[in-house]
Amino acid sequence: MFYYFSRYISQGKRLPILLGLLCTVLVVGLHVGTFSTVDRLMQRLEFLIYDQRLALMPKPEVPPENRIVIVDLDERSLQAEGQYPWNRIKVGQLVEKLRDNGVLVVGFDITFPEPDRNIRDLLAPIDLRTLEDDFVETLESIEPLINSDRYFADAMQSGIDVVLAINFNRQNDVAYNSLPPSLVQYDRAVASRLPLREMSGFTGNIDILQSAALGSGSMNQLPDADGIVRRVPLVLRYQDQLFPTLSLEMVRVYNFEEKYELITEDFGGSQRVTGVRIGSNQGRFEIPTNRSAEVLVPYVGGSSLTTNEHFTYVSATDVLNDRVDRAILDNSLVLVGTSAPGLQDIRAMPLSQVYPGVEVHANMLNGLLNSVTVLEVGSGSETSTESAFAEFTSADESLYFPYQPEWTPGAILVAIVVLGLLMSLAFPYLGAGLLTLAAMLAMGALSWANFTLWYEYKMDFPLVLLLFLVLVLFVVNLAYGFLAESVTRKAIKGMFDQYVPPAHIDSMLKNPENYTFSGESRELTVLFSDVRDFTSISESLSATELKTLLNDYFTPVTEIIFEYSGTIDKYVGDMVMAFWGAPLEDRDHRRNAMASALKMLTKVDELKPHFREKNLPEVNIGVGINTGIMNVGDMGSTYRRAYTVLGDAVNLGSRLEGLTKFYGIRLLVGEETLSGVDDFLVRLIDKVKVKGKDTAVNCYEPLCWLREAEADLSDRTTRYHAALDCYFARDWDGAEAGFRKLLEQEDVRLYRIYLERIATLRDTPLPEEWDGAFVHTSK
Repeated sequence: MFYYFSRYISQGKRLPILLGLLCTVLVVGLHVGTFSTVDRLMQRLEFLIYDQRLALMPKPEVPPENRIVIVDLDERSLQAEGQYPWNRIKVGQLVEKLRDNGVLVVGFDITFPEPDRNIRDLLAPIDLRTLEDDFVETLESIEPLINSDRYFADAMQSGIDVVLAINFNRQNDVAYNSLPPSLVQYDRAVASRLPLREMSGFTGNIDILQSAALGSGSMNQLPDADGIVRRVPLVLRYQDQLFPTLSLEMVRVYNFEEKYELITEDFGGSQRVTGVRIGSNQGRFEIPTNRSAEVLVPYVGGSSLTTNEHFTYVSATDVLNDRVDRAILDNSLVLVGTSAPGLQDIRAMPLSQVYPGVEVHANMLNGLLNSVTVLEVGSGSETSTESAFAEFTSADESLYFPYQPEWTPGAILVAIVVLGLLMSLAFPYLGAGLLTLAAMLAMGALSWANFTLWYEYKMDFPLVLLLFLVLVLFVVNLAYGFLAESVTRKAIKGMFDQYVPPAHIDSMLKNPENYTFSGESRELTVLFSDVRDFTSISESLSATELKTLLNDYFTPVTEIIFEYSGTIDKYVGDMVMAFWGAPLEDRDHRRNAMASALKMLTKVDELKPHFREKNLPEVNIGVGINTGIMNVGDMGSTYRRAYTVLGDAVNLGSRLEGLTKFYGIRLLVGEETLSGVDDFLVRLIDKVKVKGKDTAVNCYEPLCWLREAEADLSDRTTRYHAALDCYFARDWDGAEAGFRKLLEQEDVRLYRIYLERIATLRDTPLPEEWDGAFVHTSK
């Protein structure tokens, strides 16, 4: 079997198969490893898939028996009843109206952290001793009757079950008011190690109201990293206590249960949360959760605020003024919240960017009520706790709460390995068309399976890595297919015959493996040449004359670059850019570049009489050269590409060409270009900091070949360097004397620049670390 397998992969496909297997290993590493940036990106992509899946697939329903009503403190209520917060008497009256209309449980998605203002607060500026005794006696007799907090508390205990909200937070440790006793039974030693959502502080309700309520739950909806609410923690941890969410607490009160229990199981020696049980060990139902006690919100659709399609919205002012049909509220569970933008309870959910936070609780309440119903019907009252939990985690139960099984990571790992192996072995044998079709079918099949598991079992399996695996293997094999030998030879011919000397093309075609279009970093030398005052020249010439001048100039310049094994990068107007060392390796790229530049300058001088004969302007050029590590390769877009060089060393070469104008010279090279090259007579021009760089570099002017240097030129160069040494040593007198003698012999702009600097620096206090570098603020 191994023999046949070896023969199968020996038919010129080993490299793409190996690349496919390496890509599979890479995806496995992304799955099992922890890479914060990659993990965040993958999570965002999974969020997008989750949202699309939720939007496309059928939603859970709101059965008629789940009578969930939202009493909305909307804009109309605020205009009719006054700005919020309302007096607690009005809130108490709202509770009484709900009671009178047959409401069973009321959950407030609102906190009451401050005592309401009473009559004593209103009369505080008045000295009661100055008033009539009858008024004071009347005040004392009616004060208990109009205490708004007491009124609200009495209303909550007048035959209706009320659940209040607690606002926990993770930003600070401020604890406002007190918390009710925790109803969640758990082993505190174990619970402290569980990865539950940890809260730092809270805002609770005043004691008189908290003690009157039948229950309390967290109002917090903790959004994902992209700000969208997809999951809600059924249980939060504050210090050493656990507290349920508001909707779960309403279901507990509705079912007359007393306690919760945190369900954990041992996984590899550590405890993980698997669910929350309501009631005692013989409790009525259990909710499966992830390890953080969170559940995915079973959204039934977009907001019902304007359509009342899923949940019934009732304006609070209509309840207060008896404008609501009793049939709407009778035997219902009511959530009191707000959709008014000014009260800032608007959330983003997968189906809408504007969604009332109270409706998130309504979706949770619907899912919990459905879970209770399914368990009672499916398991029966005599079913044990263990079998009930098994029944709840079956397909029927997961219709209401989407979930990821604990074995999901292992299943995804197996899928990556199996798919990666199969596609790595199959894809290299497919042509471009079949390869594209196979990849599309694979991605479609994976998406179909993922959506089917959601639809049938509400299993929320990750999909991004599997799609990424197919895409990577498709791209790798498709790219490899386009690197066949014939295509490579044609590409080399078509790409490089316009850049490099024609004599080298045959050498490249004989050994195409030595050359590549792909980007690589290597040490190269780049040259920039620019015509001086080209704008003025072009304005003085007709289009035909300008074309003649440029052709007569570019042709010999290109021949010189090719003569010294250079590669033409581009022509841009009057600018020529060339580089040495790629695609042909050139160990003497520094020397060849400088030799080419010197010959270009000589050629330009030779062309001046030729241009005068044609009544064309005189041409002068500036040349900048630099050496360093550069990125070289075939770069661009799908529409236009070029074999070019990029990098800081390239940018410095361009800056050096621009500085030739400043110093009044024709050729300027970077210090790295002179490394190992000693057969040119050069002089140090300056230590400069070009625009965009903080490090000073030495720039030099090659004057001629050392063997061709005349004695007078060598002598001036020596005296120039002596004056320059005095300048850098802050010997202003010696430097000034040296440059003035040179200026008397030769009127050069460079000498005048240093004399101007010396005049300025004499009276300027310099830091100890001053090294003589000059900062150029323009390109």
